[in-house]
Parts: sequence; C-alpha cells; structure tokens
Amino acid sequence: MTDQNDLVDRANKLMRADGRALGRRRSFLASPGQPPAPFTLPPPGFADDELPVLTEVVAADDFAPPSQAAVAAVSADAGRPDEAASSLLAADVMKSLEEQLAAELPTLIEATLLNAQGELLAGVHSTLELALRNFLASRQLPPPPDPDTDLLADA
Repeated sequence: MTDQNDLVDRANKLMRADGRALGRRRSFLASPGQPPAPFTLPPPGFADDELPVLTEVVAADDFAPPSQAAVAAVSADAGRPDEAASSLLAADVMKSLEEQLAAELPTLIEATLLNAQGELLAGVHSTLELALRNFLASRQLPPPPDPDTDLLADA
C-alpha cells in the first residue's frame, strides 16, 4: 500500500511544479476547414422523368396486422427450441470447456501452489522469528543480528 501512495505522491509532484499546478497549453491551433460547397439548383434542362419511380401497386390488405392465430403459431415455435440442435450445441460447449480447462488447468495449479508455497514460507519464518525473539527476551539475552546486515558486513 505504501508503494502505491509513493507512486501517487510522485505523480502529484510531477504534475505540480513548486507546489503550483501546471497549466495546460495548446500544442496547435485549430484552423477553419474548407467551407461547404454551395447548394446549386439542377440545370434548366433536367427533367423529373429521369428519377426512378416505384410503379408497383400495393393493396392495403398487405399492410394489415397479422391475425391472432399467426402470432400464436409463431410465438409457440419460438418458445420451443429444437431438441437436436440444443443437444449438439451443449456437446460443443462441453467439448470447448474441457479443451480449455485441459490446456489452462496445469498452469493455474502451478501458479496457485507457488503462491501458497511463498505464503507458507513467509508465515513459518515470521512465526519462528517471533518465537526466537520471545525466547531471547524471556532470558534477557540480546536479540539475534539481522541476517541481511551480516551479509553486508562480510562483503
């Protein structure tokens, strides 16, 4: 957590020079674009006959809402999935999941075990160190030297 706070403090210092916030500056100025092309009327010889026109006649009955029976038949079919297609889809999903798990599971287990090993070692070391310090304190003996400082002194 302290590393994250240090990182935030460093970022804040970079954003502020001498305690004042840095101002934002433009690196370019926007220039106006090209003006839109003016609208021109069609030439005088242009005839409306050149425009495509829909000539098919459509009866008003074609736009009538569907009957209740047709709506009920469609909703009944939509609510009942195809059993064969469903079983094939389920088999494909299961096969895909098994292949993915077979490929990823060894890596996931190895990473979990490595993390567990590191946490277990750290817990055992801290417990042993605490027990040793408590034992030495009860006997009024000086605490053991830090192994990191002994390595630096030997070098």
